[in-house]
Amino acid sequence: MKGKRLIFVLILLVICIGAYFVVKRLDLNKTDSGEEETVYVNQMEAGDITGFSYVNGEDTLAFSKDGDTWRYDGDQELSMNQTSITSMVAVLAEIQAMQALEDHEELSEYGLDKPSNTISITTKEGTKELIIGNENEAADGYYAMINGEDKVYLISSSLPSKFSAALDTLKETESEETATETETAAEDETTSQE
Repeated sequence: MKGKRLIFVLILLVICIGAYFVVKRLDLNKTDSGEEETVYVNQMEAGDITGFSYVNGEDTLAFSKDGDTWRYDGDQELSMNQTSITSMVAVLAEIQAMQALEDHEELSEYGLDKPSNTISITTKEGTKELIIGNENEAADGYYAMINGEDKVYLISSSLPSKFSAALDTLKETESEETATETETAAEDETTSQE
């Protein structure tokens, strides 16, 4: 009877040791923090971006930085809401993906062969094009990729929404222009008094 118990305990010990090594091996495949690593479609300093453009219906809206001021390329005299434009630039500087699709099918499966929008990001080093494809309603996102690269990403629907803004919504309003003129006049007066 004692011999059977000893054999049973030894078999149980071998099973436990085997399970320990299997679990340990699975834990090594996870990241140390237990959190998923953030995947970026694009990551750069916002200050490095010198221009951007996107498609809005039939029009392409393009903006360039002139000193510290963002201007609409179609009409340099048009006053733009700098806060709105700077916010758009910040979004382009760090585009996070909800998921990267390593082994993807044909681009047409994701609507990337006929994009719903193309967003160009210009820096001193050159221009990148972010191509936006089909919406994935279940994930509340859109398929996207950098033109010329192989990876397809699923990005938040907030980015395509932000880059569908009409030009009128990005203009500086009269009250904003008046506030800016008042600030400039006050700065000029302070400077001249010194």
